[in-house]
Amino acid sequence: MVLTGYNTDIEHAGTVYHVQTEDKGRSNPLVESLVYARGEILYSRRTSYQDLVDQGVEQKTIANLLERQHRTIVEAIRRGRLSQLTDRIEEVAAEEDTTVPRAQEEGGAPGAPVEAAKERSLDQVILDYLEAQRGKAHLVLRASGDHDFVYGEIATVKVAAVDSHTNTGQKGVEISVLFKSTAEPRRLVLAEGMTDAAGDFTIETRLPPFNGGTSAVVITARSSLGNSEIKHLVHR
Repeated sequence: MVLTGYNTDIEHAGTVYHVQTEDKGRSNPLVESLVYARGEILYSRRTSYQDLVDQGVEQKTIANLLERQHRTIVEAIRRGRLSQLTDRIEEVAAEEDTTVPRAQEEGGAPGAPVEAAKERSLDQVILDYLEAQRGKAHLVLRASGDHDFVYGEIATVKVAAVDSHTNTGQKGVEISVLFKSTAEPRRLVLAEGMTDAAGDFTIETRLPPFNGGTSAVVITARSSLGNSEIKHLVHR
C-alpha cells in the first residue's frame, strides 16, 4: 500500500516554494520530499524506513513519518532555512538515508572540521525542530479512501482530522475545500464545514469545467491543534 502524499505551497521572502512529500511504498521503503521553486528542485530528502518494515509496524507509523517529515521541511522554509539552497540543486541518491546519525547530532564525529559545526545543514535544523516538537500534539488531516477529481464531475471529499499523538479523531475541526487553478488567480470555495464527533468530514461537490490551466483541490483543516492540508490534482 502506498500512502497519500502531501503538497504545500509556502511563500518566503517573495519566493513561492512547493513542497511535495510522498511514500514510495514498502517495496521501496522511502519517504521522499522535494522542494521546488521556479520549476527547479532546490532540495531533496529521502528517508529510508526499511527498519520499520522489518519490524512489521502498522501503516499509521509510516503515515506519521510521512507527515512529520513534510511538516518539518515546511516549517524550515517558513523560518528561512532554505535560502542557502536557492543557488544549487542538491541531488540525493535514492538509496541514501539523509538522516543525520545520532553521534553527529550530539557532537559530531571526532576530527570533524570546525567550519562544518558552525553552519548547520537543513537536515540538522529539521532534527532540532523535531526534538523541540517532541511531546507537542498537532493536527493531522488524512484522506479516507481514494479521491478522484475530474473537471465538471461530482466528487466525494472524505477526510479525517486526528491528533498526531493519540491518533484520535478531532471533533469540530474547520474544513474548507478549495479549487485552485493556474488559469484563475482567485480560489473557489467548493465546500465548508466541520468534522463530526469521530473527526470525519464527508461531502459531495461538483468541480468546475476545464479552464485551460493546471488545477488542484486543496482540503484545509484548522483547529486549536494547528492547521493541516491535503492537495489533489484535477484531471480530465
